[in-house]
Amino acid sequence: MTVQNDGMITPAGTLDQAVEQFNLYQQMKTRIGQPDDFQAIGGKKHPKKSFVRKVQRFFNVSCEIVQDEPLKDEKGEIVAWLAKAKAIHQKTGVYQEGDGSCGYDEKHGKQKTLHNIRAHAITRAKNRAILDLVGFGDVSAEEIAENQHQQPAPQQQPKQKPQPTLKERIDKGKQMIVIEAETNKKLTKDERKSIMKTETGKDSLTELTIDELTTMYRHFKSHTAEELKETAKAQMTQTDVIDAEFSEVTEQKADTATPITDEELEDIFASAQGGEIG
Repeated sequence: MTVQNDGMITPAGTLDQAVEQFNLYQQMKTRIGQPDDFQAIGGKKHPKKSFVRKVQRFFNVSCEIVQDEPLKDEKGEIVAWLAKAKAIHQKTGVYQEGDGSCGYDEKHGKQKTLHNIRAHAITRAKNRAILDLVGFGDVSAEEIAENQHQQPAPQQQPKQKPQPTLKERIDKGKQMIVIEAETNKKLTKDERKSIMKTETGKDSLTELTIDELTTMYRHFKSHTAEELKETAKAQMTQTDVIDAEFSEVTEQKADTATPITDEELEDIFASAQGGEIG
């Protein structure tokens, strides 16, 4: 009969020694590890086989394979490879086992060979055993399935602008006709575009919002043809394009613009001339 002794499982060293060992392992990553010894997966850098082998040598750990065999399906065909490794600390004899596997479904194209799945399974087993023994919980890059970290990140779909309602489209069409009717009496199309570009940053009626259309109508209506032509001429000689300050002014104007009344629309429609809107 086995007799159990009373007592607690105690650490092999002090807390200070444990912290010192942990810090030593972290320093290895920066002082012995190279950039290509790590692979970024999911926002974290995971050690690769090359770094794990440096860890093995630094801590004087031997590693042997204790399982190395295929996994077959019900038809007897190989679908994956199984491996188990045993990492042993040479000085103390403390050891840790780690298993690893790799299936054909993790490989693609020319990489889908028996040699590759066997090698990958053995690498996973050895990495896990060594890091479980001295790696403070690190997980190697080879342990993560290839199809988990090789897939491109899903692209975010651009947000679609809400489509205007039928009433909004009708209202906008009316406003465009109103401006056409008002400006055809005073300006050429290019002159109108020049003034619109300065006031709104847009030179096409179809690009303007309802508030911008209202603002432009008020502007064209409140100035004489001579004033508008003089303004357009001065603006057409300038090479600078409207900047953010004009956009701010336009937004303020739009917020305070008074909508065109139905009476005004009826009066203008009665005298509106046909022509291309743009």
